[in-house]
Amino acid sequence: MMNANKTKYSSIKKCYFRVKLEFEHIGDKDIGPTMFNFVVHQAVKNLFGEIGESCVDVIKYDPLFSEAIIVTNESFRGQLHSALTLFGCYDNKRCAFRVMQISSSLINLASDSRQLSGPMKSNI
Repeated sequence: MMNANKTKYSSIKKCYFRVKLEFEHIGDKDIGPTMFNFVVHQAVKNLFGEIGESCVDVIKYDPLFSEAIIVTNESFRGQLHSALTLFGCYDNKRCAFRVMQISSSLINLASDSRQLSGPMKSNI
């Protein structure tokens, strides 16, 4: 017999965001994964409180480029986008989240056609 909780959880549609955190001054951008996670959660919490904050997870962070992949429920997609867009200051330093891509699957984030440098070459 199938577990009802597992079935319910697996039917929740996810939404993935690829975002970049940019600071006004280039020297301010050196933050680690823990602080990036905190900043994302703070952005959501500022606008939607602790319940909204619980709907967001940072699943990957690249400190070299200050880019991350964030996952949320499809039903919270608009709220997360709003919270990231409206966030503008961390630790008294002006900053902005740039939402680079939104997708319903992780594989689509990996195959962003806008980042291809030119036509693909065939090995034939």
